[in-house]
This record gives sequence, structure tokens and C-alpha cells, in this order.
Amino acid sequence: MAEREEAVPAARSRSSSCASFDDSYFYQNYVPLSNLPTPPLGHSNSTTRPSSLLLLFPNEPLAPALLGPAIHLTNLIPSSTSLITPSRTTVHAILTRADLPIEILALAACILDSLSSRFALTWRLGCPLNTPTAPPAPPQEPHIDNVHPEVLVLSALILGSQFLDDLSSCTQTYARDWGCSKWSCEQINFTQRCLLENIGYSLLPLCEESFIKYAVRDMERAARRSETAIYNSARDGHGSDSKTEGKGMAVSGPGAQITPAETPTLEKTCLHFVPCPEQFSGRWELYGTATDTGG
Repeated sequence: MAEREEAVPAARSRSSSCASFDDSYFYQNYVPLSNLPTPPLGHSNSTTRPSSLLLLFPNEPLAPALLGPAIHLTNLIPSSTSLITPSRTTVHAILTRADLPIEILALAACILDSLSSRFALTWRLGCPLNTPTAPPAPPQEPHIDNVHPEVLVLSALILGSQFLDDLSSCTQTYARDWGCSKWSCEQINFTQRCLLENIGYSLLPLCEESFIKYAVRDMERAARRSETAIYNSARDGHGSDSKTEGKGMAVSGPGAQITPAETPTLEKTCLHFVPCPEQFSGRWELYGTATDTGG
């Protein structure tokens, strides 16, 4: 027992001395990491992935009910397939043009969710580069990152539609009507083949009722977490400048924060000054509060 009692104070003294030594060593040898200013967000050395272009028809409307499925399907595109960040608006436009039942959308989500890590390399190495919208003499050599990654969603939708619906069309029709002619038939056919090979051509197990219901719930959850107003303003290019005017109303700002409406100015506010009978000279009453007029 005596040896234990002597060991405890010794351990405490060593821990306290180590703590003091660490503190003193830190303050004596501390050097700021860098004296250089933080580069701006748009700096050339930024590692932010480039965003995909909006592949839309002129003045094309988007179905608000398909926003949740568009968000969920966009998030299921493997990030390693392309250096370009997939566009949620482009996927939303594809879903609006296709106008498919929710079960087919859920099956497409199950296909993308079942892909293994080997899919990206296989697709990048073998996908054709003959994009139909490319100029006849491109200034740069065609590269796989010039192929928009939203073709994975388009191909998964085609597979789901052909598997669950007997009335299917040719690839050229899908490329023109759903894909806005942004991908060639060779690219779509190769992407479908890669998807099927990666999942072992097993579409029937993915049609299990529990899988479909789970995918539908994920889409509904994505729709609830999104803010349609912010998404539409970002698509139209207005940003957060557009506000809802009105007395006693609140507008949704970025980050799902409820911010008060615009502060009323003197031009928009009617002030009523009432003179006080007792002290009329030099004093006025504003809604019951006496204030000096300086006169």
C-alpha cells in the first residue's frame, strides 16, 4: 500500500511537469504557419472541381415534383467518373423530358447505387469521345472529362424504362428527346453496357419492393431538404437578390435560415406626430413617446 501511495504522487508530478514542459515548449517555439494572405476563392490554384454546363432547351420548364429525384440521382453519380461536377439542373431537365413513373426513377437510383468502385475506371477507359455537339475541328484533343457525367443517369433511366416498360424506343430517340442530343448513341450504348456489366446483369433483384420503396423515400427526403425558391433563383441567375416584399412576412435565405423581410424606410413608413397639450412648445409625442424637436 505504501508503494502505491508513493507511486501515485510521482505519476501526478510527472504528468504536471510534462504538461508545463509542453506549454512552455509550445509558446517558445510557436511559429505561424504562413505569413501569406489567404488566396481568394477564385484563385487559379483552387482545387474546386469544374461544374457541368446546363444542357437545356431554350426556355425549358422544369417539373417541381421531380426536384427530389433529380437531387438524389445526381448525388448517386460516382465522383470518380469525371472531374466535372454533375449538374442537378441537367438531371432535372432529363427527368422532366422523360416523364417516367416514380418506380422507374427508383430503379434507376438502385442501379446507380449498386455500382462498385471498378465502374469508374472501366467507363473512363472505354467510353467513346465522339460527342455530337463537339465542333468539327476541336482546338484540343477529345478527353473523357469532356463527356458530361449526367449520361450515367440518362442510361440508367433508359435501362429502367426498357426493363419495366415493354414500349421502348431506339437509342437515337432517347438521345434526342431525353438527352437533348448532348450525347451520341455510342456513348449511351456503352454506358448502358458498363452499368449492366458492373451489376452482373441483375436487374430483377433490384426491383424488389423493399429496394424500390427505400429509393422512393430517399427521393422524398431529398425533396424535403431542398429549397425550391433558392434552386430556381440560382438557375435563373438572380442569386439571393430577389426578396419577397410584404408586411409581416419572412423570406428564406441561404442555408435554410429564416431572415426578416426588408427593413422599412422612412419613405415607406407613415409617422404620426401628436402634439402634447401640456407642453406644446418644443415637444411632440410620437405614438405616446415624448421626443424633442430641437425647436
